[in-house]
Amino acid sequence: MSTGHEEETVPAIGTIFFSSTYDEALALTREARAYLAGPGQEAVQELSSEQSFGYATESLRMTTRLTEAMSWLFFQRAVQAGEITAEEAQDKDCHLQHADVCLPDIERDVSELPEGLVSLLGRTEHLYRRIARLDQMAIHAYERARS
Repeated sequence: MSTGHEEETVPAIGTIFFSSTYDEALALTREARAYLAGPGQEAVQELSSEQSFGYATESLRMTTRLTEAMSWLFFQRAVQAGEITAEEAQDKDCHLQHADVCLPDIERDVSELPEGLVSLLGRTEHLYRRIARLDQMAIHAYERARS
């Protein structure tokens, strides 16, 4: 019997791939926290005022990338677990929203920043770009399923 509330079937991201991406994002989040609370605090004390500003800017960019990535992954996990519907996952808040901050158009010179931060910046940017592609794939998959 139809209740009128049947869930649309939308291809889900592979569980193994999703799990490894989630684990990677969580590990990067923990690593970034440990770096910023420890070696990063020591390294920033040795920087000039201009370099300190760059450090703060890039640290916030990194934190935003990780926050957005983890949020997106939590929403995808909720869809896979049946906690929210694929339709609910199309809400603006369930998608990446700050690409303009996370992936700026201008090339930034990070050569004078501490090596640990530069490493984290590169890895979080790579993760964010991958999740941005997955986000677009999820949007397109949902749209195809609806048509």
